[in-house]
Amino acid sequence: MLLTRTIAAAALSLAGLVALPATAHAASAAYTPEKICGPGFKRVADGHRPMKLRDGAVLGHVYLMYNKRTGRNCVTAVKTTYAGVRTDTGAYLEVKGGGRSEDRQKYKHYAETGHIDGSWKCVKYAGWTRDPKGRVQASGGRDSWGNCAG
Repeated sequence: MLLTRTIAAAALSLAGLVALPATAHAASAAYTPEKICGPGFKRVADGHRPMKLRDGAVLGHVYLMYNKRTGRNCVTAVKTTYAGVRTDTGAYLEVKGGGRSEDRQKYKHYAETGHIDGSWKCVKYAGWTRDPKGRVQASGGRDSWGNCAG
């Protein structure tokens, strides 16, 4: 009887451990940059940066996205640490000689800029997130003009 309970408990524990990665993967797959920015947006070459703390720890990633059909850019900052917890999170996009968009709030999963026309124009972008107490900030992006070739 004791052996049966031990085996059943071990099986349930193992089932729980096996289910965790699938659940975590499903949650992270729901917040891809492509899904956040919308149909037609693709990741730009050299348009991905980790959002790092000063010590190098990564709390998320920032992505520059582009839609060839519309000529619009989008930036999204996706949290990998503190996901599901409302923390200060933001995304920034600036088009040289064009528009600028910034989104900054307490988000659970990601921040996203508006879609800005940027066909054949250089851009700067950034993303950031903070810990739940707001003490440290992780950031990433490009502060020089780049991705100029439409």
